Amino acid sequence: MALPKLRAALMAAASPFIGARGAPAQDAAGPRQVEVITVTAQQREQSLQDVPIAVSAFNQAQLESSGIRDIKDLIVLAPGLMVTSTQSETITTARVRGVGTVGDNFGLESSVGVYIDGVFRARNGVGFGDLGELQRIEVLRGPQGTLFGKNTSAGVLNIITQAPEFEFGGTAELTVGNYDLRRASGSITGPIVDDVLAFRLFAVTNQRDGFTTLNVRDASGDRVRDSETQDYYSIRGQLLWTPSATVTGRIIADFSDRSEFCCSAVQWDYDPTIAGIVGSLGGQVLSPANPSARQAFANNEYRQDVTDWGLSAQFDVDFGEANLTSITAYRRWENERTQDIDYSSLDIAQRADGNFTDLDRFSQEFRLQGVRGNLDWLVGAFYSREELELGDAIRFGTQWEPFLGILLTAPSGAPTPTGVRDTIFNLTGGAVDIPFGSAIPGGSGVSQDLYDQTATSWAAFTHNTYAFTDRFSVTAGLRYTREEKDVTASFSTNSPPACAALEGAFGFNPVAGWVQAATAMGLPAAQITGGAVAIGNICLPYARSGLDNTGYDQSRVDEEWSGTLRAQYDLTDEVMVYAGWSRGFKAGGFNLDRQFNGPVGATGYTNVDTSFAPETISAWEAGFKSRLFGNVLQLNGNFFYQDIEDFQLNTFNGTAFVVESVDEARSYGAEFDFLWATPVEGLDVSGGYAYVNTLYETVNTGDGLIDALEGESFSLSPEHFLNLAVNYEASLGGNLITRMGFDTRYVSGYNTGSDNDPEKFQSAFTLLNARIGIGSNDERWFLELWGRNLTDETYAQVAFDAFAQGRRGQAGADAGEWTQPRNTASYNAFLGAPRTYGITLRSRF
Repeated sequence: MALPKLRAALMAAASPFIGARGAPAQDAAGPRQVEVITVTAQQREQSLQDVPIAVSAFNQAQLESSGIRDIKDLIVLAPGLMVTSTQSETITTARVRGVGTVGDNFGLESSVGVYIDGVFRARNGVGFGDLGELQRIEVLRGPQGTLFGKNTSAGVLNIITQAPEFEFGGTAELTVGNYDLRRASGSITGPIVDDVLAFRLFAVTNQRDGFTTLNVRDASGDRVRDSETQDYYSIRGQLLWTPSATVTGRIIADFSDRSEFCCSAVQWDYDPTIAGIVGSLGGQVLSPANPSARQAFANNEYRQDVTDWGLSAQFDVDFGEANLTSITAYRRWENERTQDIDYSSLDIAQRADGNFTDLDRFSQEFRLQGVRGNLDWLVGAFYSREELELGDAIRFGTQWEPFLGILLTAPSGAPTPTGVRDTIFNLTGGAVDIPFGSAIPGGSGVSQDLYDQTATSWAAFTHNTYAFTDRFSVTAGLRYTREEKDVTASFSTNSPPACAALEGAFGFNPVAGWVQAATAMGLPAAQITGGAVAIGNICLPYARSGLDNTGYDQSRVDEEWSGTLRAQYDLTDEVMVYAGWSRGFKAGGFNLDRQFNGPVGATGYTNVDTSFAPETISAWEAGFKSRLFGNVLQLNGNFFYQDIEDFQLNTFNGTAFVVESVDEARSYGAEFDFLWATPVEGLDVSGGYAYVNTLYETVNTGDGLIDALEGESFSLSPEHFLNLAVNYEASLGGNLITRMGFDTRYVSGYNTGSDNDPEKFQSAFTLLNARIGIGSNDERWFLELWGRNLTDETYAQVAFDAFAQGRRGQAGADAGEWTQPRNTASYNAFLGAPRTYGITLRSRF
């Protein structure tokens, strides 16, 4: 059905939500039945059961009952979906079938594309926010590059919001809960010009105290702050224009503002030696670590400010034999944040003012679709231009060198700083005396990195289905994409005194300079290696000045083909089977973090290459979709195998982020979901199961820590996912109804660290949400009591190496195998949300 008939479609889509709230239909002469769900997974309106791809769809009633406000909430309904946040909620990553963007680097784009009303969000974190009034969310699994383009190699979250209506109406909602949650939202819709122009306006504001107690200690004393707070508002306005029976336009404008205190990391597993060093210098950490206490530490307060706004216009023209769709969009996203990156109350290092991300994106898409005989055809073209400006500002604190001086004397196998200092003093004939171990008055000053990246992309595509018989059809699609990226970078470094002295003695690569000088002096191998380790810790990337005079200017062009070939066969009117192949890719790019890998000249590093290749996925899939027992049970399932080439891995090694491409990886498994309209009036049961097995097959990066991942599973990829939702609605008489239900999610154990360090393992856990409510049958009012994570599970979204606070296994042939001792390695973690509960009052009119 074409969008020019949007009014009729809207009434059809809205009808199950008015009164019955999407409950299964019931024939007067038979049992209750599962309703047909309409999706646009193939850029056409089709029944979910007729689409030969793995897709789960959730309607307004399901989303409202489960309290879905943002993409992270969606994990409780969608098996096989993982969504995590780390240093900031703007750094939010979705994963499907074990595949997602690994790391907190804006140079890496999304593996799971987020589309909201047909408009792509440039990164998953850019799509994180209050989604407002939802009509439907579709979770498409596997490569979707043919129709949705680049950066959908793992899947797509296709989010459709409520459109304007030509009948006057509105909603109001008020929620209060623990952690002093206060959320208010409202909407109004109706005609401006009867049957020609309608509007919809939605607004929401939300405030909440933090989930984590942050203990701040600085020069002004000790104080306690909340961290992981929420404080945002959002407004969204729409116009629906239908000047004729063949033309429809939908124009959307939205604006959001977030000003929050986020995000703190708790001690996940802390080494007593490190805890002792922190304590000896007047700092605080919890030792032994107790993540459940949700206590974090810092020596400064930090913030997260996000502004997000955009405009889009979709026009659909029905030419009779073909329908033309045009979607034009512009989005602007700005983020400023500061952070204590060592997550202790010592003044070791911090992200200072000057840390920002500005992202502008313009896009234009055209699609022409029609049916001619047995052929359902579609052709299209797409263009986008993205401008990314990023600033990263790191300041080494007053206690950085005293802390490092004590750390390197700890029993970890490294030589004492005194020994390194004396050796260098002797090597240089007394010319270099490292001022090591003294406090830096006022800190080292800020090291500032500035990146300016432009990406221009265009594509042409086609997607066609031919019905050979009433029961058998084949779908074939192809997309060509060309993308050009250009990046310039400039650097300004304020080196701590010890590193400045080492660079003065051994050049812009002080580790290599040390090794060369020490080897020439005939020093023992153990002393040379130990000195290199010590100097590497003293001169971390943000302390090195080798890029200050040179910066860099790089460009790359990628040309990629995406495609799909699928066959489907209706065994009966109730059961369809399908099989096929698809290919998608995630764009290549540049590591937007300090990287020293070019030749070193008199002025610094030249010809630095921070690029990485596109990531491609080829997937084979076979599945079935069924409506059983007279459409009482909807049961779908599939089996998949995915080959991944040049898997983009961004891992934090305790001092810096390293981007490498894994040669070959794979993912295989099975996914099932069901919806059952039980014989009990008003009782519906739905759920799903996913089995996902992942493996790094071939890893040849030259980095021993990363190469040792060969034969390991992906991080943040549980093997088993299980979701279950039960909902019940009943009449109480007197125009009153009650609704109650619960949803639960189980995941097996998995490693949260990109390097698969066993200390970062998260054991299996289960999340349980529930609600019960009462209201009027016409939904003029409804009062609901709800709770999420009712068993108060404490779990890590991501665990990571504490900044410069020990390291387990330096780079080497077997480092990633973790055969080396733990030494003084310590770990922090970003936790998932604790138990929350509250009351919601909503009204529809």
